[in-house]
Amino acid sequence: WAETEKGREMKCNFVGRDGYFETARGGGGGGGGASVEAERAALEAAGKYYKQGDGPQLEELEDAWVGYFLWGETEKGREIKCCFIGRDGYFETARVAIEMALTLAYDFKKLPFKGGVLTPTVSGQEHLVQRLIASGIKFKMGDWFPPSEHNPPPF
Repeated sequence: WAETEKGREMKCNFVGRDGYFETARGGGGGGGGASVEAERAALEAAGKYYKQGDGPQLEELEDAWVGYFLWGETEKGREIKCCFIGRDGYFETARVAIEMALTLAYDFKKLPFKGGVLTPTVSGQEHLVQRLIASGIKFKMGDWFPPSEHNPPPF
């Protein structure tokens, strides 16, 4: 987030469809993007605004996917890349919940934390990651998937 003459603005980098970094800017009321009301009106007009408990038809999600392309750098300049690609957000939310439940049921004795308020990643650690990979999520450590692989994994 940065304060600009237009107000508060968020800037982030992401990998575009062509595989190259792009910069996106959006704003918290700073004119950087559509207002919530305008976005809602556009979605309603297109028949794509879903109320709580509703969602798109499965056929609409056939080619939908979510990807996380992570990059980190230490203060000494060491870099690391990691990425994973999954199906649509609805499917992946369910996948993580199920695989985390299985991790707790079958790998609890191996987990370093036995209680507390933890995210699935902190709690499940490599046991959760191995289950997610085995269930079909695409995962790569040390690099990113090339643009030709930016698509959902098979069911």
